[in-house]
Amino acid sequence: MTRTRTADEHKARLVEEFPGWSIIRTTDTGRWWAIRRPKAGRRLSVVTELAADTPEELAELLREAHAVEADR
Repeated sequence: MTRTRTADEHKARLVEEFPGWSIIRTTDTGRWWAIRRPKAGRRLSVVTELAADTPEELAELLREAHAVEADR
């Protein structure tokens, strides 16, 4: 039997994989958010906020944002 991760376990995994992002799960809607402040000197067009319905979707959005930034 596979054990389902808790919200806290998902959050810990996301925080570990994506340092520099604050990970939030809203309890009223269950949505997942990743928020960061732009670093000094970073382009204004950089993504600072992402939202998803699941932690897996949020991780994918964070990976996509990282890939785009790495290509700049």
